[in-house]
Amino acid sequence: MKDAKRQVALKILNEELNIVPMEIERFTTGYCHSVYYVKTVSNEYVLRVTSEENKGFYFGSVKWLEELARLEVPVPKILKHWQFEDVYYTLITYIHGKDIGEVYHTLSDCEKQGIAMKLARIQRKVSTLPSINRYGYDGWSFATWAEYIEFDIGRFRQNIARNKVFEDSVCDAVDRIKDTLKEYFSSVKPTEFLDDITTKNVLVHNGKLAGIVDAVCYGDSLSVIGLTNMALLDMKADTKYIDYWLDELQASEIQRNAVTFYTLLSCIDFMSEQGTRFDNGTVVAVNQEKVELLNAIYNSLLNKF
Repeated sequence: MKDAKRQVALKILNEELNIVPMEIERFTTGYCHSVYYVKTVSNEYVLRVTSEENKGFYFGSVKWLEELARLEVPVPKILKHWQFEDVYYTLITYIHGKDIGEVYHTLSDCEKQGIAMKLARIQRKVSTLPSINRYGYDGWSFATWAEYIEFDIGRFRQNIARNKVFEDSVCDAVDRIKDTLKEYFSSVKPTEFLDDITTKNVLVHNGKLAGIVDAVCYGDSLSVIGLTNMALLDMKADTKYIDYWLDELQASEIQRNAVTFYTLLSCIDFMSEQGTRFDNGTVVAVNQEKVELLNAIYNSLLNKF
């Protein structure tokens, strides 16, 4: 299957784009697209290949890359995109840099603060895009932000029950805490924000923000800070980056409390991935040390409520 997908990518490059690669390597990230680094004699590119069943993600990606570029958000430039046989492709520029999670331990506090401040400002730009009367991603239909969160909890509960690594009862406490934040969630408007600029999708080069590769969601942008916080805890890293981000936003007490909830929500998401087999063939192996770490993070977060 993996070789077949690579052959499709090569066919697109050769027959559709007239590109002869010296090197082509698939990125390990990317569940909705098969994503490849492509190097020629004179250029570097990224090629995304999307199946028919995921074509909604293709159209959404193209739309948002164009919208974000107009806001001068540092996203890759689309060079060409369309359908090729029974798949969809997008050829974009390659941004030099590594995911912040890969280099976080090398960053100074000043560099972490600088990146956090830039991301906060970028989210403010994104929030000026026209709003719509629904929450979640393009194609999703949730009438309220609380409904979106309930959907996530239900999804994580289902995966945890199927994988049988954790007890699905870990979701019960999250459900109860969610109910205590009803008033806050009801105040959340369907504002656009970059949803997965966490320890991945934020490209850093020489200690500075180089670019962003991400999708847009409608709802509470604080949720991505909670997800980032969880990703750092999972790395056993410091969370000064989160402090800088919240300080730049001048976050209130209730907003900081919401970020703690979103971190807990993300924790059961991480739990739900243990033992999961993804569509691209990747299997999350069950690691007892990771299980113990996630349990410890979960209990520590619960104690904050």
